[in-house]
Amino acid sequence: MKFIHLTDTHLGRKDGNLDERKKDYFNSFKQVIDYAIENKINFILHTGDLFDKARPSIKTLVFTVKQLERLKRKKIPVFLVPGSHDVGVGETVVTLLHELNLIKNLSEKKYYRNEENKIILDGELFEGIFLCGVLGKRSNIEEIYKRLKPSEKGDYRIFAFHHIVSDVNEKFSDIPTSLLPKNFDYYAGGHWHGFFKTNYDKGIIVYPGSTEYNDLREIEKDEAKFFCVVDTETNAVEKIKLKTRKHIVKEIDCDGLDAKDVADKCINEIGEAIPNAVLIIKLKGILTKGTKAEIDRNKILNWTRDKGFLTTRIYIGNLENPGKPSVGRDKKTPKEIEREYLENQKYEKNEIKLARDMISLLGDVSGKESEAAKDNAIEQIKGVLIENKKN
Repeated sequence: MKFIHLTDTHLGRKDGNLDERKKDYFNSFKQVIDYAIENKINFILHTGDLFDKARPSIKTLVFTVKQLERLKRKKIPVFLVPGSHDVGVGETVVTLLHELNLIKNLSEKKYYRNEENKIILDGELFEGIFLCGVLGKRSNIEEIYKRLKPSEKGDYRIFAFHHIVSDVNEKFSDIPTSLLPKNFDYYAGGHWHGFFKTNYDKGIIVYPGSTEYNDLREIEKDEAKFFCVVDTETNAVEKIKLKTRKHIVKEIDCDGLDAKDVADKCINEIGEAIPNAVLIIKLKGILTKGTKAEIDRNKILNWTRDKGFLTTRIYIGNLENPGKPSVGRDKKTPKEIEREYLENQKYEKNEIKLARDMISLLGDVSGKESEAAKDNAIEQIKGVLIENKKN
């Protein structure tokens, strides 16, 4: 038996408010559906962020329903665990798709139960294959994984989840890999936008990656986008490359330039245009005259549009105005960089102290879901504001 594993399709996303980019996400999804039908795939597993928003537009919903109906007519079931973008307050569109029998949402209450402080995952049994999973909420997620107790069913067992495990990336991980439940053949991951595969327990962990480019980090890696076809007899994973729009990254060194000359240098270094491609321009270096605000962005944008690029994005984060040497910058602490920035903006000392205190308090509560933690931070900020008035 063969199934497709895909994730992070983010249907409805509209980069740069461009309809063409919205269609790119639709196109990648349709490629997967076409492949499933043409190759008589047995079922599809989606591991979260089907949509970019919990309440997608009518146009996005109509497109999705039409594609899922194609699968339903061919009797190809779709199993899904909602991702962080799919989950909203109360019921979301994923619930509607489940009720219409277009997907089987493995996080619906019928698929699990609480018993003696354990979460029993009853899951779904499909032709001898057991599927269960956890949706992409972040709150108390380690505690949830510790309480999981999947049912012992199936000749081939799949655990689906929308979290980043530490083996993928320690810095951005949601849970340690060791918290994944044991005794599964296939661990179907979502939320990580690049391809990843490794062994775990008796099975394998696989992240197919997103089906379209979502941010600069993905674009700079210049990795192709995939979905996976898995053979349950051999546990072999085949990466199927998707046809996506070309993205081009150009890094332009502006060191020693006058701000008014930056646009001309960009135009000279961009080179041959690729029609309908997305162009990313990253400026770096230290200007000798003028400021970043004086760069003629419109000249660059008009030229690239005339050459046939779909859209152009200009990043200036690594470009410095005169008098702001970047030597040794990387060795400075975040607090030192923060203080220098505020001083360069000509804030008074008491204003700088107020801003840094507030940033510190907000940083302490960052990522915490607890309402009590948030309320406590707000009360502390109020205290800082009162103290500032006294000074």
